Amino acid sequence: MAASLAAVGYAALRPAGAQGALFRAPTPFRAARSSSGGNCNATPRNAARIHARRGIVCAAATTAPEPGFVREQRHTLPDGVGLELLHLPAAAASASPRPPLLFVHGSYHGAWCWRERWMPYFAAAGYECYAVSLRGQGGSDRKTPAGEPLKVSGDLDSLTDDLASVVAALPSPPVLVAHSFGALLAEKFVSEYGRPGRPALAGVACVCGVPPTGNKQIVMRVLKDSLWKAWKITWAFVGKSFARSLDEARFTFFSEDLPKGDLIRYQQQLADCSPVRLLDLAALNKVLPLPALPPAARGLPAFVGGGSTDLVVDWQAVQETAAWFGVQPTKWEDMAHDCMLDTRWEQAAASLRKWLDGI
Repeated sequence: MAASLAAVGYAALRPAGAQGALFRAPTPFRAARSSSGGNCNATPRNAARIHARRGIVCAAATTAPEPGFVREQRHTLPDGVGLELLHLPAAAASASPRPPLLFVHGSYHGAWCWRERWMPYFAAAGYECYAVSLRGQGGSDRKTPAGEPLKVSGDLDSLTDDLASVVAALPSPPVLVAHSFGALLAEKFVSEYGRPGRPALAGVACVCGVPPTGNKQIVMRVLKDSLWKAWKITWAFVGKSFARSLDEARFTFFSEDLPKGDLIRYQQQLADCSPVRLLDLAALNKVLPLPALPPAARGLPAFVGGGSTDLVVDWQAVQETAAWFGVQPTKWEDMAHDCMLDTRWEQAAASLRKWLDGI
């Protein structure tokens, strides 16, 4: 196998009140303190509320991590670049074999966005959970193989190749769960399904995902609807206004009723994790739209969902993606773009789980 996985340790959960100390013998799903200072009553019933604190790392281990602990790994690409790869084991063995889930983020995000809510939720439901930070994003390497700083993470082809490398390194074919521009990578992967050298998948789920035509038509629709909204969204992504203003972060990614403590924590992560652009949009538009699904992919299980109040990927774009896959889309009411973190994240997770349980 050209790529390798190297474990670098476990990110430990601290119980409530254990400030400044490493919690060495935790019980899975115990109450944990979030970085905003709030308590998360992470019992088996609401295990999705676990917050795996970043930066609290135990010594390297060779055995599998206990349920409730995120294992921080490095995936080495064929060119030597290292990607951050998080692994949260299933909390308990399921009655029937279940495919692992590989979560793929979009622009200005990293693996951390899945670690907050969805990885614990799906691990508690019996799914092995992995989340990757794409090249130049999150905790992944931000330099070229020659050691030069990255100016952009890559193009659609190169980032899809990186994703295929991660898929091939997993113990069995995963379901890709991809968000925003990460969904476009998943769609690119599927458009080449069956190509020699491409690893198999168990399914693909695109959530609030950019459609196979890209975001150009989304931008045009927003412009037609409101110049003010179009300007704010454009400035959010071009000027990273969300990294400097809580109001801009909320406007771009979250609902009005997201608790402020969560908003502050998420904005800090958004500001820190992506100094490098994920894609060159001008170059991207030259290779879109993607071709129709190839015959090899037409039997691949697919799920498409989106939020009714998403300002970044509107409902028409979600419908376009669903039509490309040949499935009916799922609409989440009062859901903003970051469905995995937003106030009603569990509504989206529950509908995705229902679909997963049936494949």
